[in-house]
Amino acid sequence: MNDSIKKMCDSTKKIKKSFFSELEGAESISIDSSWPRRLVEPWGLLFTVEGTGEISLNESVAAASKGSLCIYKPGYRYTFRSCGTWRYLWFHFPVRDHMLGQMGFEEVIPGLGMWDPAPETGERIMAELREAIALEEIRKPGWEALALLLVETVLQRFSGRSQPGLRRSRDRLRRIIQLLTCEQDLKIGEIAAECGMSISLLFKIFRKEMGCSPREYREQFFLRQGKKMLLNTDLSIENIAEACHMCDRYYFSNRFKRLFGVSPVAFRKGASRSDHQPLG
Repeated sequence: MNDSIKKMCDSTKKIKKSFFSELEGAESISIDSSWPRRLVEPWGLLFTVEGTGEISLNESVAAASKGSLCIYKPGYRYTFRSCGTWRYLWFHFPVRDHMLGQMGFEEVIPGLGMWDPAPETGERIMAELREAIALEEIRKPGWEALALLLVETVLQRFSGRSQPGLRRSRDRLRRIIQLLTCEQDLKIGEIAAECGMSISLLFKIFRKEMGCSPREYREQFFLRQGKKMLLNTDLSIENIAEACHMCDRYYFSNRFKRLFGVSPVAFRKGASRSDHQPLG
């Protein structure tokens, strides 16, 4: 393997490691106890295998019974409580770009959607999640991609259930994301007009479904693109800043460090040092 191909493969591994670090899951049992959810960035899901539990946020409560599937958004500190014995499968997971338009749902409490699938569908969901958990426990090379694919299969079952008006909402959100991340650097007003809504409605829909503003999402999207360029190209910081729709290298560096905790120069130097370390 020549040096350029090896460097590309090593860089890809770094990106995957960072992305898949948000993926974790297990099968758990709780008996007459309660606990708060730690505040984490990834999305979450919970499938009840047996028993009953409650998920609450302030005064809002959702009951999870056998066979129910819950999907919850980042940024909510829920309290979980088991009513007797509660056995459940859970996952925290990153959301890949192709899934973004499928993550809309009607909320039973803020940030949380729930579905009671037919028994045969529930059995398939349980099997898929248990297979994903088994992959995580064994941790053979490539397990992360396979486990996330199984989780996404469950998410697609959830998003494909019958909900009036949900498909139109998902299509509208998908279109907003396409326009936010295109190369034209459109203004929010232009995106709203293209989608046939007011700016205030666009902000309301986007924040409800994605947990952040359109501007925050666009900035983070292009900063992640810049991170890949730092790893995979020899472009200058100025050129990367321009490609990421940032006004100059100083603004790009400031926003990059705020999101990733390290400057672009330090990040590139660290990646370069890792490339030259001997393989174990």
